[in-house]
Amino acid sequence: MKQIFHENEAVATSVGFILTFSITVITFLLVMNASYGMMNQAEHTVMREEFEIHGSNIALQLTEMETIVNISNNAGGEVGEIKYEMLLPLKVANDYYSVNFSTGEMTFESHGRDETRVKIPYEARNVHVMPTTISSASEKHFMTYNSSSKMIEIY
Repeated sequence: MKQIFHENEAVATSVGFILTFSITVITFLLVMNASYGMMNQAEHTVMREEFEIHGSNIALQLTEMETIVNISNNAGGEVGEIKYEMLLPLKVANDYYSVNFSTGEMTFESHGRDETRVKIPYEARNVHVMPTTISSASEKHFMTYNSSSKMIEIY
């Protein structure tokens, strides 16, 4: 008859299971942590690229407005008002964002993070752009040329 107290056969199976399970859980957590970091980095890249596309479109609209004003003034005409609707998405990569317009540059950013900040230069020689900041949460945005102040107002 075997003694129960000195039996070591069942211990190896239990210890092996606990070690295998622990190693599996740790490996799974490491893989998940690495993939989460890569997904977050990909999200920032997508945001920056979309910001560059939308910033280029806005710079093109500003150039078009200035061209219309310059052609009208050179031909002896006068521009009363020009109004463009800025077609911006509500969210980029499922986040709201803001656009800051300053002299010669617009800055797109989401939640003030440096990883998502994109600066797009633009050039307006005869027309000035009013410095302002708009938020994507307010949905509709417009650019209006004001002939009395010779400024483009963005709201």
